[in-house]
Amino acid sequence: MTSGTTPSPTGAALDRSRDALSRIEFEVAQLLRRADRSVARGMRGAVAGGTGMLDRSAYLLLHVLAVEGAQNVNAAAERLGLDASTVTRQVDSLEKAGHVKRRRDPQDGRAVLVEATDSGLAALEHNRTERKDLYAEVLASWSQLDRSLLAELLHRLNADLDTFRRRD
Repeated sequence: MTSGTTPSPTGAALDRSRDALSRIEFEVAQLLRRADRSVARGMRGAVAGGTGMLDRSAYLLLHVLAVEGAQNVNAAAERLGLDASTVTRQVDSLEKAGHVKRRRDPQDGRAVLVEATDSGLAALEHNRTERKDLYAEVLASWSQLDRSLLAELLHRLNADLDTFRRRD
């Protein structure tokens, strides 16, 4: 072993590492299923109130456009880790709902940029508030430290998943 390296897990340590990875795999699968169901259930009032629930894809695309500004479909696809054709379908759907609009790129008249509309930004903010309120209720019994730790670990996991996705 050289300075700064960690020995390979062996024996019981390897079993615990595999067990932890099995638990992580299962818990992430459960999290994804339960989170979507919980958000949908918690957002029923938004749909009934006429504001409309954004699906995860629309929510994330609008978030990228709100934070990073207008961009072409390829840039948005890269940022989201999706195929450009998938993002194009999402843009089409959001455009029909009035949440995004397309315009010519002032730097290159041949290119098209997608930007969030005021309606799209309002829908994003409404959905963000509804989601935040839902998680505040779900995590009401958690300490602020536990909430902060969860947020940090989820951010780290997402960053590492992005890094992994971009490896080739």
